[in-house]
Amino acid sequence: MTTFNPLERDIDRRALLRYGAAGAGAIATSTVLASCGSDPQTEAPTEVEASGVEGVEQVQLGEEITEGILYPDGYVGPRAYAREPFYTGDATFTIGTKLNPNDVGDWNTNEFTRWMEEQTGVPVTYDVVLNEDADLTRVNAQMTAGDMPDAYLMIPFTNDQVSLYGSQGLFQPLEDLIETYAPALRQVMEDYPEWGAALTATDGHKYQMAVPNDCYHCRVSPSRAFINERYLEAVGAEMPQTTEDLREVLKLFKEQDPSGTGQMIPFSGGGPNDFIDNFIMNSFLYNPGSEGTGGGWLRLNEGQVEFVADKDEWREGLRYLRTLSDDGTLDRSAFTMTSDELLQAGNQGRLGFVRSYYWGFFADIADEPDALWRDYVSVPPLEGPNGVRYANWNWETDRSRPFVITSNCENPEVLVQWLDYMFTLEGTLRAAAGNTENWNYAEEGDVGINGKQAIWDRVTWPPPAGTSLGGLALAYNSNDFRLGQLSDPDNPDLEVALYNATTEYEPYQEPREFFLPSLIFDETQASRRADIATSIESHVRQHMASFAIGEIDINDDAAWEEYVSAFQAMGLPEYLDLHQQAFDARQG
Repeated sequence: MTTFNPLERDIDRRALLRYGAAGAGAIATSTVLASCGSDPQTEAPTEVEASGVEGVEQVQLGEEITEGILYPDGYVGPRAYAREPFYTGDATFTIGTKLNPNDVGDWNTNEFTRWMEEQTGVPVTYDVVLNEDADLTRVNAQMTAGDMPDAYLMIPFTNDQVSLYGSQGLFQPLEDLIETYAPALRQVMEDYPEWGAALTATDGHKYQMAVPNDCYHCRVSPSRAFINERYLEAVGAEMPQTTEDLREVLKLFKEQDPSGTGQMIPFSGGGPNDFIDNFIMNSFLYNPGSEGTGGGWLRLNEGQVEFVADKDEWREGLRYLRTLSDDGTLDRSAFTMTSDELLQAGNQGRLGFVRSYYWGFFADIADEPDALWRDYVSVPPLEGPNGVRYANWNWETDRSRPFVITSNCENPEVLVQWLDYMFTLEGTLRAAAGNTENWNYAEEGDVGINGKQAIWDRVTWPPPAGTSLGGLALAYNSNDFRLGQLSDPDNPDLEVALYNATTEYEPYQEPREFFLPSLIFDETQASRRADIATSIESHVRQHMASFAIGEIDINDDAAWEEYVSAFQAMGLPEYLDLHQQAFDARQG
């Protein structure tokens, strides 16, 4: 049996994003940089209007290439253009980047990096400054000493860090250069009208070039749940639609053990990072969870940032979990199971209902039609006792890793125009999938993941090492482009399964006005926010488990009040105020 994991790169991306969000990250610990901190933000910054480079004619995209390329109606995303080499200078540029032997191999001989030089005429030497474990020691040392390359590519700087280092003069402002030299990125910002703001630092400048990774299934992945359809049939039950339906199904799983293992787990969390509240609590109130862009169980209420894990509706959700514990269908393992333990239990067929990011976290992904993972289907959001039924939906578009140009670069306009070649259709495909032996343009009548005319077909996956940048690519992954990948309707692949497992959540997405977008904090704010968030995270997680399994009585008013009042001592009012300031600043 062949097993494979087509989402390996997406999972790596997810891990890096989680790493980057952990309190301003390791880079910000540099003593020299920390000494340059600014005062907390007190008023909204004004976005610096790009006026272009004086005296230089604006670079335009070349003629669009249409022969052999089919776009579905209404397509938004990268397109193919004729672009010629533009650089005839003598300088060679140095770019600091990340080690990636499985995809990139040797950066300086990689087929895609050589293709970029042929397309642009720009000679680049790549210097690996970040290892696979994201040890930022060398990047720290370079920035502290001012001994930086011309640019950094694929280094997972957070928006907070880009903003901080830009304001300190370590990164160059790019808005005027983009306006003059980056026609493809300008098109991206037209395609995604909010994208310009997403690249803007607290002082109004743009210190980074990045493009959207508009992943449809990722919008709901942190709150998706699955159930074994074969086990449902075995116990004579239908797909649960309410919290009470789920309770009854779980009791049937416990009583009848359709797994036949004698060790069935009716209800399971998805390991240490896929928390059950992301799914369950949305049947009682809109719960963004701790993994959302705002983080820390924060949402908006008429423009005001508020916390949800101390509300009466949250308590009702905990009472529901307690009923599952009393039924014997939920135990502490739902909160403590490791990733390895979850995968082992899943491969043994012992899981009934599981809250998880996707199948591969609890079962091996095999291409056989009778593979175990195919028995698990997504559970739609459940209606709670008061009619609440939300899907935890990420309204914000993810970004690629940023490209930043350091203060040491004497000709930043060259690197801005160089990178812009990566944002066309061919640049995106070659960056992510390698040379044209690894992919084709689709033919008329080919069907994409979303059922529309396909744009491209993945021939070899993963692409051979040394032919692409793989998951590190600054590829313009618009939603239409991602879903425009050819898919065989007679043999649907994992991407189709993820697409189908997301469409049923979309009707229940929370109102956009509830959604707290990602925010940029200055150094002082970010440090204080991280300290408070750590305390809040621990308090919520510990008490969620203790209340759910009856170690603390959720019906004891004194115990609940003690839980709620502890947030004040942790600094919750200040935590809310920090987010409110940053949100108001973003709104301008």
